[in-house]
Amino acid sequence: MKLPRPFQVTRRSVQALALLLVIVTPILARYANRLNTVELDHLLEEQAGTAQVAVLESTDWLIRNTVVPDIEVDGRMRRDDEAAVAAAAALQGSSWAFEAFGVRFTDPLGAVESMLAGRHMRRVLLIGLILPLALTLLLGRVFCSWLCPVGTILELLDGLHRLTRKLGMRLGRTKLWPGDKFLVLAVGLGLTVALGLPLLGSFYPPALFGREVESGFAVFFDAGEAGAAGLTAAGLSLASWFLIGIVFVELLFAPRMWCRALCPGGALYAALGWLRPVRVRLNKSTCTDCGDCNVACGMGLDPMHGHMGIDCDNCGVCVASCPEGSLAMGLGMGAKSGLKPKVQEPAT
Repeated sequence: MKLPRPFQVTRRSVQALALLLVIVTPILARYANRLNTVELDHLLEEQAGTAQVAVLESTDWLIRNTVVPDIEVDGRMRRDDEAAVAAAAALQGSSWAFEAFGVRFTDPLGAVESMLAGRHMRRVLLIGLILPLALTLLLGRVFCSWLCPVGTILELLDGLHRLTRKLGMRLGRTKLWPGDKFLVLAVGLGLTVALGLPLLGSFYPPALFGREVESGFAVFFDAGEAGAAGLTAAGLSLASWFLIGIVFVELLFAPRMWCRALCPGGALYAALGWLRPVRVRLNKSTCTDCGDCNVACGMGLDPMHGHMGIDCDNCGVCVASCPEGSLAMGLGMGAKSGLKPKVQEPAT
């Protein structure tokens, strides 16, 4: 089926929600913690006017006006503290391991590493794997193009790359072999087994991003309660600088380098989605070889010739960019699209 424009609007909305949830969950955690320890109202009164209180007050207002209405106590309308704590706890975790209203989502890389390091299979991890595995087996690397917060940020850099090309600026175009990520995955998992330590999570961007956001908000709130200003660049951790380094390198030298060639999580998703039934298909009879789809593909694939392979994340950008409607989502099996490259007829 050809993807209408609302498809990309939906994908962008899901990306924004996924990014927002990573930011919201540590705020909800602090709100629930202070409410549970009966310190919230004291903090709101004592630190009125600070940024930290503004965040907590906004959270309190949203919960009380959208999820948990006030209750009458001794003739007065007051917050239902117990229900508010439960509502705030309904969203927990980050893009690495997340729980929403009782539904668990565990990144397969995190689950595999944990099982290999601990040398046993935990029931909670297996439950969290059900949803991501089902989506990956059906759709391939959709986590990368729909849910990964770092993938969303790196994809936004594609717009800057297009702008620099229009302005005549030639930035670096360093390319790595896409198979390198499978080597990173294999070596990382091998060391995890040998050392009993989950190493890949130490530099896997979605995991780092979630932990850094959580840590950043903890510092932010702690600083407010201590009467300090908050965060400074000097306080950034090595993980934060690593993420900033990826953005810097991709912006100036190697667009989408991490997703294409180095991400161990992307390698695992690609391998699991090798036989995905839903994939981009090419109608060779209507294709004019304009190349718009190849230019639009952030993963550097070749949809113009039906060569999407296992790295296709079903983002649908190539489908939306095709002026002839020659690309569409369809059913098919195997690592490739099952279609041979279109052969140009010799000029006569």
